[in-house]
Amino acid sequence: MTEGLEVLKFSATWCSPCRHLAQILEGVENITAIDIDSQPEIAREHGVRSVPLLLFKVNGKEVHRHVGLLSKDKYLSLITEIHSSKELWED
Repeated sequence: MTEGLEVLKFSATWCSPCRHLAQILEGVENITAIDIDSQPEIAREHGVRSVPLLLFKVNGKEVHRHVGLLSKDKYLSLITEIHSSKELWED
């Protein structure tokens, strides 16, 4: 993964779609998992209202968020799209 790209995965233990997404993304590196019940301050800071939520940041700035389930192929497609978007990487 390109340096400067951060992916935050917000979820909760009681959330069935969250558990399913965890299985889909099993083995994918560089995803920071955040449980909204044990880390509510981080969830609030990022305006999380629904889970599962994947939040993509480039150099600390949010560039995309995806609420709900997605396939591993769709996840990888989003990563490729972010990597190839020159505007997102310009300071």
